[in-house]
Amino acid sequence: MTAPRKIKAGFGAGCALLSLILAGAVVRNLAWQDSARKVARAHEVIERLQEIALAATDAEATARAFVSSSDRRDLVRCLDDLNQAKQREGDLERMVSDNPTQHRNALTIRRLINRQADAMANGARSGSRDNIIAALSALDQDGFRSGLGAAILEMENEQRRIVRDRTSFEERTTGLGRTLLVIAALFSICLISIAGWRMSTDLRKRASAEHALMIKEEQYRQVVELAGDIICRTDAQGRFTFFNQSALAMLHFGESEVVGRSYLKLIRQDKRRRAERFYLRQFVRKQKSTYAEFPIVDGHGVERWVGQNVQLVLESGVIAGFQAIARDITDRKRTELELQRSRNFIERIAATTPGILYVHDLVDHRNIFSNREAIAVLGYNPEDIRQIENLDQNLFHPDDQAAIKAHHEALRHAQDGEVRRLEYRARHAAGHWVWLSTRETPFERGSDGLVKQIVGISQDITARKAAQDKLAYQANFDALTGLANRYHFWTRLQGALRRASIEHSETSICLFDVDHFKEINDRFGHAAGDEVLEAIGNIVRAELRASDIAGRLGGDEFCFALPGTDDNEAARVAERIRERLSTLAFGMGTGSPFSVTATFGVARSEPDVDAKDVMEAADRALYRAKSAGRNRVMVEV
Repeated sequence: MTAPRKIKAGFGAGCALLSLILAGAVVRNLAWQDSARKVARAHEVIERLQEIALAATDAEATARAFVSSSDRRDLVRCLDDLNQAKQREGDLERMVSDNPTQHRNALTIRRLINRQADAMANGARSGSRDNIIAALSALDQDGFRSGLGAAILEMENEQRRIVRDRTSFEERTTGLGRTLLVIAALFSICLISIAGWRMSTDLRKRASAEHALMIKEEQYRQVVELAGDIICRTDAQGRFTFFNQSALAMLHFGESEVVGRSYLKLIRQDKRRRAERFYLRQFVRKQKSTYAEFPIVDGHGVERWVGQNVQLVLESGVIAGFQAIARDITDRKRTELELQRSRNFIERIAATTPGILYVHDLVDHRNIFSNREAIAVLGYNPEDIRQIENLDQNLFHPDDQAAIKAHHEALRHAQDGEVRRLEYRARHAAGHWVWLSTRETPFERGSDGLVKQIVGISQDITARKAAQDKLAYQANFDALTGLANRYHFWTRLQGALRRASIEHSETSICLFDVDHFKEINDRFGHAAGDEVLEAIGNIVRAELRASDIAGRLGGDEFCFALPGTDDNEAARVAERIRERLSTLAFGMGTGSPFSVTATFGVARSEPDVDAKDVMEAADRALYRAKSAGRNRVMVEV
């Protein structure tokens, strides 16, 4: 604990001691007043006891006088003395009601007085001298006088005890108070001595500190004068009161040109209003320190930018002006201006670039920049795209994610200037998928030398992909039935047979055509024939699996292949198609409805057998089915 704290603690202890003495004095005074009241009451009680004893004795004496003289006036005085004794006894009982011992003695006296009064009153009412003698004799036998004397003596002893207790308490409290006063006096002397020593020590230290402060102020003045920064002060009205020499030399001013001049005169004219608001806000809010940057015009008329820390100068708690430490930041501001111009130039290029221009972080899997074209293509603001975490999984089509991952992994090891292309699907903000064609190249590398960020341009090719898909569909599928055309079916069948040969599995095919289809066209017209072919396409697609292959070979001739299926299962599928076809009614709009049947030939592929051999086997089974009467399924054995 330091010396000032020890002194404060000592003064605190002294105050606590004085408070304790004061509290003790108050308690002693209250106790003394209470004991004084008790002693006064004790004397009053003793007086009442003496009056009671006197009245009881007088009553007995007048009663005995009546016995001797038979004078009725003695009897009246006896009764008056008894009434006075009873009245004094009642007063006594009220006076000692708060002391149990005295109250008990008062009750005893009351009973004795009442007994005396009752005995004497009974004798007095008869007026007989013998009755009075008998009453006196009865009181003597009961020990009335000794009992009353004992009760009175006990009450007097109790009052004397109260007086003794008061005297003893006064002696104890007087001794304790004297002891506390001696302790307080000694303690006060110690505190006064310590405070005097401390005061002399503080005066010596203060003198030493003031001397050191003078030295430091002189050093500070020299440092300020020689400092390379601009150091200046103003008064409360904003007029310069000090400018260091370095600032004068840097800004090409003489001291007389700036001292007494408003700081606003140095600031470029279009920025003066802003500077005035800045200093006024600091003045009103009493902000101790703030930072601002302003352009000023030096003594040669050259514009310079300064960055300054401004502090309030307080004197006795009142704002007396400002002090500023400023530095020439002209080069930095020019660099920032050039950087801003370059940024604006790049932003204009990005805004006018067709397609989405973006920078993607391959490590964090998110875009750190996107131009506004993202809104038109994907419906997202650039800010929304930057906030999407794990962009590869949350924005791109699941079927394309593996290709995108491989593409990005290749870019991680790409050379500078290397451009890679990819087409993939991205989710539009409205929920549908958009095809994008992107070209990406390395943009920034990490500390490990691998590419960390890439820059890319993505263009919407959804319409082109739709056109390509449409052309591919038209080239590979029959427009009427929706089944593969002959060339596409043949290509897919050859691929399925090659996989079956590698996997040592079976593939069954079924070749079928419509019975008497030429007669349908001749009798009901080609529109009815097209209706039949379209229905067959719907039935075949409904019965086959997604992995199965079906096609229209030409005219009314159809074929389907079932990879991984034997000929018996293929025959059951063919039977379902035959039954569904036979239940349909055609030509309802012509008024001449008709039904259609078909004949099916099923064959199973053998290992190392090409598509031509399997098709010939199915054709043989179809020929046998037609020879057997058509509208049936036949399996080649």
